[in-house]
Amino acid sequence: MDYEDLGFYYWDVFPKKIKVTRSWWSMSVPLSIRGTPKGELQYETVDSSIAWVDWEGRVRLGWRTGATIIMVYDSPSRDSIRYVEIEVIEEFGGGYGEPV
Repeated sequence: MDYEDLGFYYWDVFPKKIKVTRSWWSMSVPLSIRGTPKGELQYETVDSSIAWVDWEGRVRLGWRTGATIIMVYDSPSRDSIRYVEIEVIEEFGGGYGEPV
């Protein structure tokens, strides 16, 4: 007997939180899906100028500082959702950041 026979299914997305320093170089973090989603995953970002998800499931980090949330749905019906918190901070005291 498996979980689907009981009407229970599990899926999740990792990492749950991504915090990076803003960079002029392109940065990406792959999302890892665990378990068995119902269907094809769909991604939605609150502020795509900070981060967005490409077609391969990698979080692309923009050049703008701030915080946003990525919502991951497991099917077009959007009845099951997981969240990824994103924070892009400014480097201070050197490099391209503002002086201290």
